[in-house]
Amino acid sequence: MKRVLIISYFFPPCNLTASERVSSWAKHLNKFGYYPVVITRRWDHKIKTLADTSLATPNDSVHEKNENFEVYYLPYIPNLRDRIYTKYGNKLGIFRRLLSLMELALQNYFDYFIPYNNFHQFAQQFLTENSDIKLLIISGNPYIQFKFGYKLSKKFNLKWIADYRDAWTTSEIDGISKGIIFKHLRKNDMKFEKKWVGSASYITSVSEPLMNGISNFTGVQGKWISNGFEIGEFDNYKHLEPYPTFTITYVGTLYHGQHIELFCDAFKKLIDHNPGINTKLLFPGLAYHKEQASRISKAMKGYEKHFECTERTNKEKILEIEARSHLLLYPAWKGYKGIIASKIYEYINSGTYTIVTPSDDGEIEKIITKSGCGICTNNIEDTLKILNQAYLLFLEGKKIQSNLNGENTHYFSREYQTKLLSDILNNLQ
Repeated sequence: MKRVLIISYFFPPCNLTASERVSSWAKHLNKFGYYPVVITRRWDHKIKTLADTSLATPNDSVHEKNENFEVYYLPYIPNLRDRIYTKYGNKLGIFRRLLSLMELALQNYFDYFIPYNNFHQFAQQFLTENSDIKLLIISGNPYIQFKFGYKLSKKFNLKWIADYRDAWTTSEIDGISKGIIFKHLRKNDMKFEKKWVGSASYITSVSEPLMNGISNFTGVQGKWISNGFEIGEFDNYKHLEPYPTFTITYVGTLYHGQHIELFCDAFKKLIDHNPGINTKLLFPGLAYHKEQASRISKAMKGYEKHFECTERTNKEKILEIEARSHLLLYPAWKGYKGIIASKIYEYINSGTYTIVTPSDDGEIEKIITKSGCGICTNNIEDTLKILNQAYLLFLEGKKIQSNLNGENTHYFSREYQTKLLSDILNNLQ
């Protein structure tokens, strides 16, 4: 069993979706001959609000070891910006933003301005004491962690993989509605991304278009490793009865590039055409993002009793909601390439029929088609047709059935995707 070092800011017990990618690798890599050693930060606080990510942790490290992998949880000591945020919230916002800009501008040059620089310090000590480790994976974001990969690979003669959960300077969406200061910082980051990631042996990313863009920019070969779903995750929920209310659910963060208003317009027409309809559009966890919850309230004005935005809830409850809903909703990023939310794979695994509105006419539509888990629509009329079909079945006590393709569906499992990662590690030997 060969050991591989993985550095990731996010890892369980962090309850954010970002932690699940590396968690799945830690769980499954042993099946393919690798024993992961993970370096991450401590997550002593459950993340209910954005401020919870900035809370200080106890000042000692925690080492947890099991048969398949081990984890070093390092203390998180908040910087001045985070201390201000946890104490005053959105007050002193201008000062806090200035501190953020200073951090973003200086951390490329000085490690002191990286709040989790202890990752690098700990990794250096660990690699000094464990000379058998010759492979390193770093999962971003935060992308500044790739600086650690650059330094560690030079010092210890490591081969390393730069894993992107999203694009960094090649992103099509990060610059939307941002000003000249952001553009200046992004231009500076481009130089360092090329330098740091240029030392990697391989890059991986969550979609093929993102991977191709990053690979072309950095000159490093890459591979698409999807987030995938965990086989058996819904075993305790698939026997549950559907909700007595005709329920449509969107799970996850919502962004301005996702035009959910199209679906809301179709949903309101369904309500208008069926007086007395017993239906609910659920957004579990969206209240965590106040601006997006307000956006839904605006889109559904006058239909308040038919939608609900709630605070973040535990994973088990989310799985139950997905299994019991009559439809699952996903508004894709129309006009953008390769943006795939990890929840789409969980949707496949749930067995609940998925409607993608609008479609991206790209990667999401390919996943929906390949798996057979649902349908894509691009206008109110086609969307309303699916809603009417699902509602009529609901009145008969039934749900639209997914046409899941077993072999193609298995391709999107986390175990299979981890095998693809292990193939890269094998080639780096």
